[in-house]
Amino acid sequence: MNVNDEKEQTATVICFLIGGLVLATGIYDFFHYDLHIRDLINIVAVFLILVGLGLAPKTFFTPIGKLFSTSYKLPTLVNSKIQQSLIISGVLLSLVCIIWGY
Repeated sequence: MNVNDEKEQTATVICFLIGGLVLATGIYDFFHYDLHIRDLINIVAVFLILVGLGLAPKTFFTPIGKLFSTSYKLPTLVNSKIQQSLIISGVLLSLVCIIWGY
């Protein structure tokens, strides 16, 4: 994991901390306030999305036009397939919870 810029390090740490806080409070609420399993799955989905975003901190500091360019490859801290699979699994879990709720 090589992060050169202080802004990127800060973005990574903030994403990981917020993700950890969301997961910890979600697990606590699940056990102590009898939340539905759907709520716990949704919390895990948010955690996965935040960790995935934290693994690509340049996302926050790159212009949007460049992000959507077909020739631009976003540098990540780990293998890009791992980062993408975390975000995609989080989005899919969130969609499952939305569909399950209706």
